Amino acid sequence: MSFVYNQYQQPIGSGLPEWQGSQLPQRMTLAGQYCRLEPLNAERHGPQLWAAWQTAPDERAWTYLSIGPFENYAAFAGYLTQAEVSQDPFHFAIIDGASGQAVGTFSLMRIDPKSGVVEVGFVVFTPLLQRTVQATEAHFLLMKYAFDTLGYRRYEWKCDSLNAPSYQAAQRLGFRFEGLFRNAAVYKQRTRDTAWFSITDRDWPQVKGGFEAWLADDNLVDGQQKQSLATLREAAKPRRECLVDGHQVRRLTCEDSQQWQAIWQNYLDCHQQGLSPEITDLCWQRLIDPKVPLQGIALFDKQGEMLGFAHFIYHYASWSATPECYLEHLFTRSDARGKGIATALIDALRQQAMADSCTRLYWHSHDSRHQARRLSDSLTRGSGFIAYSQTLA
Repeated sequence: MSFVYNQYQQPIGSGLPEWQGSQLPQRMTLAGQYCRLEPLNAERHGPQLWAAWQTAPDERAWTYLSIGPFENYAAFAGYLTQAEVSQDPFHFAIIDGASGQAVGTFSLMRIDPKSGVVEVGFVVFTPLLQRTVQATEAHFLLMKYAFDTLGYRRYEWKCDSLNAPSYQAAQRLGFRFEGLFRNAAVYKQRTRDTAWFSITDRDWPQVKGGFEAWLADDNLVDGQQKQSLATLREAAKPRRECLVDGHQVRRLTCEDSQQWQAIWQNYLDCHQQGLSPEITDLCWQRLIDPKVPLQGIALFDKQGEMLGFAHFIYHYASWSATPECYLEHLFTRSDARGKGIATALIDALRQQAMADSCTRLYWHSHDSRHQARRLSDSLTRGSGFIAYSQTLA
């Protein structure tokens, strides 16, 4: 969330002055390479779906669904007839591209166009669809329809907290776990704690890029993946860069080592800190290692000269579902101060942290650092806490 305050100095969400709401889903076919989605038609799709369900060895696929299992086709057809005319949930049949047969259904539900929120639900995949390329593409087609065509801001997935396969499927598809709602529902005469997941419009470009790379011909050979969806989604993560008065703010890379070392030494001298070369080298290696939480950005002028850097860490806290961003070090080269570089670095980090769904950006400033405190006071309010630390040896 960005640093926005109202006239009472209360933090509030970012404004959406141009938001007009989303559209309702329409009865249309969504075509993919391996499958297509058709508006559910009980008469046309019912016999095919029932035949697909006859391949199941038992009824375990219905355990965590609020519907089914059905004793006979008449009961199943009755459910489909009601589902066909429902506007919320709005049901689609999933058609296998090779056989032309319906092999599963799912829906858009809890449709809230005013807020731009929709949920994928009633995911009823027969054994012929489960764990197939078609199943993955079907989810991609419905997500793409919700975000790119209908304009939704948030796409939800909810499941029984005990449904481990649904947990795994949500995370594989790119949903983020948000928390647990205890005693959220009663179904089939038992209680349910509901796990919540979501993809937002900020997440969507990366999630979409992962799906597109996974479904590409060079990744799927005879129905077998070369790289996982999670791997390709991470590779699709955009490199965030911004320009500030012609200056570039970007992530630190291996090529920046020499410039960073010079400014880092300036930083240590300014703070009268002595570090061994080994620790400095270790710090640098951590900054450019994507597996380590410590990260860094820097601001460069038009000639590619580094003018300042910021080191930061994403971490989880006890009171929020999403990460927080701690700005550990912020420093501007001595000959470049007073030009707004520190402010530009903080703003770039704020934008990056927001894009990564962080709840909060925060930092500490020593009470003797008057210039640093003036900068902090101009950007946000103090937390009211005094920082203490204890060295552990």
